[in-house]
Amino acid sequence: METLALIWTAAPDFKVKLLLLAMAAQMALTIRCYIQMSNARVSAAKAGRVTTDMYKSTDNEPEDLRVYTRAVANQFELPVMFYAIIIAGIAASMSSWIAVVLAWLFVLLRYLHVKEMLATQVLKRRKIFILGMQVFLLMALDFIVSILFFATA
Repeated sequence: METLALIWTAAPDFKVKLLLLAMAAQMALTIRCYIQMSNARVSAAKAGRVTTDMYKSTDNEPEDLRVYTRAVANQFELPVMFYAIIIAGIAASMSSWIAVVLAWLFVLLRYLHVKEMLATQVLKRRKIFILGMQVFLLMALDFIVSILFFATA
């Protein structure tokens, strides 16, 4: 059991840094999506395809631009729970090395998801999303196991 406990106790400061860097990488993806959306909208406006009035509501946005809007919106769905579980794990001092690996895998899958979303490969994107959801669920399970079996309070 002592060897197993090392998954939670070894190099705690480095583990926290890696988890925070995973969060920063996810934040960078969100910013990248915003920049891509803005660039696409500006290009469309310069080409006369859209007007600023169209952005009071994005319902009338052309389909090729709407994908960028959805890419941004997607970063405020599952990733919000990702941020919450990372922060909760750090706050409770219950982050494991398993969580570190899963966090980075989750972020990698989010980058791939955005790449496929902008390439409009729906079936491949869905598979990537489902993998990301499974990774997140494993993170949640790791957090629950950490609290139940390794909490010291």
